[in-house]
Amino acid sequence: MERLYTDQLRPGMMIARTVYGADGRPLLTQNTQLTEAYIRRLDNLGIGSVYIKDGFSDIEIPEIISAQVMTAVSTNLKTALVDFAQRKAIDIAAVKKSVALLIDNILMNRHLLIHIEDIRSYDDYLLFHSINVAVLSVMTGLSLGYPEGNLMDLGMGALLHDIGMISVAPEILSKTEELNGFERAQVRKHPEVGFNILRNYREISTPAAHIAYQHHERFDGAGYPRQLSKKQIIEYAKIAAVADTFDAVVSDRPYRKGYSTTDGLIVVKKLVSSYFDPDIVEAFAANIAMYPVGCLLELSNDKIAVVISATKANASRPVVYVICDKERNLVQPFYGIDLMQNRDVRIIKRLDKEETESIRSVMRTQINVK
Repeated sequence: MERLYTDQLRPGMMIARTVYGADGRPLLTQNTQLTEAYIRRLDNLGIGSVYIKDGFSDIEIPEIISAQVMTAVSTNLKTALVDFAQRKAIDIAAVKKSVALLIDNILMNRHLLIHIEDIRSYDDYLLFHSINVAVLSVMTGLSLGYPEGNLMDLGMGALLHDIGMISVAPEILSKTEELNGFERAQVRKHPEVGFNILRNYREISTPAAHIAYQHHERFDGAGYPRQLSKKQIIEYAKIAAVADTFDAVVSDRPYRKGYSTTDGLIVVKKLVSSYFDPDIVEAFAANIAMYPVGCLLELSNDKIAVVISATKANASRPVVYVICDKERNLVQPFYGIDLMQNRDVRIIKRLDKEETESIRSVMRTQINVK
């Protein structure tokens, strides 16, 4: 399958992954054939991109967080935020239950890597961004050897890291143009606002509350609100800072298209020692697929292959299907290679976007896939 932006969609294409709304209900289910009306609906709902079947890399990717858990957590969090806006009180029990559900899924699927980005509406960004930051933070904590109690603490703070955004005017949050000085100043208040909210709940530890306060601090001291650096920043906040940036980069926004997970990881790694602690980035990167399922690789045997399976155990040498040669002649039939077992074949490179789209286009013609 391939991720296509809404303006690239055409009638007849087939949905590869169900697209969900903030309430957990499916907006378009897997195997739905797109029509002009469906494409307009996606655009109207603010869905920036979807996954489409391409006929040769339509592999089912195991989810770290199940659809049922994601629905329960998003419903709980949305209710908690609405309640806070109305009554100025957070339902801590609901938040704690949500974090426990996420941790249970992550522990159950600890061998899995993150391969693809969640597809959500622009309007749901803050809600699902908070959940994704919690998931990525907990996975990083697990890589660092955190016991379950610390994972719960980290997850609570990460899930609520942007609670201070509730003080920012909606028109600023939804603005598609560059923010002016006043608007930027309003947004930059959210870490302190969030910390002052969370510190009032004894169920939230001081380190967890400091995630809200410190997640925009930078390793070199160039962040905000207090220009903390290195050891002045608590480890929980260092973790959430990486997760926050990564999820922001891979998410579709009204003013730009989201990066792939691989490109998002490249961005994060370029910011090591300026924005981020090198040790935290190393632990974070261990959870992101170097060669995600569905990506195309050039192999040392002069063949092009699609990745069909990659876990933490075989991240650098995944299982692939050979689909064509370097001249783009279709291989019939496709055949598999487990690169962990077959050491004679090496990965030369991952194909870039232009190379991948060129081969996909040829493949569509050869195997009659729209």
